[in-house]
Amino acid sequence: MATRQFRSFTRKTEFRDAKFIVIATEGSKTEPRYFEALAIDDRYRNPRVHVEVLSRVEDDAGSSAPNHILDQLTRYEKDNDLVEGDELWIVIDKDKWEDSMLGEITRLVKQKQYRFADSNPCFELWLLLHYRSLDSYTDSELADLKANNKERFRSTRRRLDLELKEICGSYDSNNLKTSDYLPYVHTAIDNARNADSNLDDRWLNQIGSRVYKLVQSIIDSSAQHPLN
Repeated sequence: MATRQFRSFTRKTEFRDAKFIVIATEGSKTEPRYFEALAIDDRYRNPRVHVEVLSRVEDDAGSSAPNHILDQLTRYEKDNDLVEGDELWIVIDKDKWEDSMLGEITRLVKQKQYRFADSNPCFELWLLLHYRSLDSYTDSELADLKANNKERFRSTRRRLDLELKEICGSYDSNNLKTSDYLPYVHTAIDNARNADSNLDDRWLNQIGSRVYKLVQSIIDSSAQHPLN
């Protein structure tokens, strides 16, 4: 098994007055590209808020499992000079993991005072919410989106990939075109929040995405740390 690699991000001088929002994601391409673009977008960027997206080795067997992502955050916290007010987030997809795994991960996240943002079935659902509300779909259509299968549609692409391609004209999970989504971040937040009807649930059992909580935190943090 390949050895997981971590970069050290000890708080640098230029960031010493910044709030840190540290993100560890299940995906190695789509999610990091989205959050990195969000952090530097002129509509949301603030030098007093530093968003750090942790990298992982894509071909490292098992590195995308929630417990490994949690270990990555724990390692980062241990190796870096974090202060009160900094936030550490784990971002995962519901579709790959049993409830027993999610139960253990959410328990540890709460114990460590980290934050948890899941999407059901996957991160592409969060991207879809930039354009469409879930109540614009029929129950049958929502079931198809949640199942996110390839076989039924005789395609090599999953259902949500096809939906994004239809809406945006193209969709490549290996090279996300972030300009298709960043102008509509507030729409996505509203759509995701409106669909999150069971707030007391530790993870999403219904279709939806709680990535809105992380994105809202980034935007709110920027608003709370205005430039002089």
